[in-house]
Amino acid sequence: MVKSFKNYFRFLRVKDWRAYFLIALFGFLFSKGFLFPFKDIIIFWAIVLLLLAFGFSVNDVFDTKEDKYHLEKENLLVSQKISFSKGLAFSIFLGISGLALSAFFGLRIFLFCLAAFLLGFFYSAPPIRFKGRPFLDLISHGLFAGALIFFFPVLVFNKKLDFFHYLIGFSFFYLSAMAELRNHLEDYGTDKKAGLKTVVAVLKYQISKGLLDFLAIFFPLILFPVFLSISLKYLFLFLILTAIFLFFFLFRKNYKSLKNYRIMDIYVIFSFGLLLIAAP
Repeated sequence: MVKSFKNYFRFLRVKDWRAYFLIALFGFLFSKGFLFPFKDIIIFWAIVLLLLAFGFSVNDVFDTKEDKYHLEKENLLVSQKISFSKGLAFSIFLGISGLALSAFFGLRIFLFCLAAFLLGFFYSAPPIRFKGRPFLDLISHGLFAGALIFFFPVLVFNKKLDFFHYLIGFSFFYLSAMAELRNHLEDYGTDKKAGLKTVVAVLKYQISKGLLDFLAIFFPLILFPVFLSISLKYLFLFLILTAIFLFFFLFRKNYKSLKNYRIMDIYVIFSFGLLLIAAP
C-alpha cells in the first residue's frame, strides 16, 4: 500500500513543476491574490496543483515510446510499476478534480480551465499529440505551460485581462516555447530513436540550437515594453540587469552548452522579481 502510494506520488513528477509553479506564484502575487479570502486562495492553489499534476502525469502516460530509450528519466509506466490504464485513469481523475474545483469561481473560469485541460491533454495524447507536430509543439507548450498559467490567477483575482497583462502573458508564452525547444534538444537522441517528429527533428540539432540562442538573446526585447510602460526608473534597472545577462551569456567560456542556460534562468527570475516590485 505504502509502496503503491509512493509510486503514484513519483508519477506526478513534482520536482519538474518548479518553473510552472513559479509562473502561477508570480501571477498570484502580481494579482494580489493574498488579499482575497482564505477559502479562495486554498481553492485556487488546489486547482493549480491538480492541473500541474495532471499535465505532467498524462505526459508520462503517452511518452513511454520515447522514455524507454531515456535511461536517465524514470517513467513508471516503462518500468511497469504503474499500468497504462491505471496511469491514464489517475491522471484524468486529477484533471477532472481540478476542473470541478474551478467551477467555484464561475463559468468563465471553468471554461478557461477546460480549454487549458484539453490543450494539455492533446499536447501529449494521440491522435492530435501536438508534441509530435513541428512548431505546434512550441506553440501549444507556450500556451498551456506558459501564458495560460499566468492568465489564470489574473482572471481569478483581477477578473479581467488588459493589454499590460497580455504583454506579460506573451513573455511567459515565449519562455515556455523556449523551454520546450530546450527539452527537445536535450531529448534529441531518444526522440530520434523513437521516431518523434519534433521541431528539432525537422530543423536538425545545430539549427535548432542556433534558434534557441537567438531566442535567448532576443528575449529582453520582449520584456522591454513591459518595463517601459511602468516607469523609466525600473526600465533603467532592467537594462542594467540585461547588460549583465548578455555579457555572461555571450562571452562566458563554453556558453553554447545547454547547461549554461542556467544564466538565462537566473536572469528571468531576477527580471520578473523586479517586475513584481515595479508593477502598480
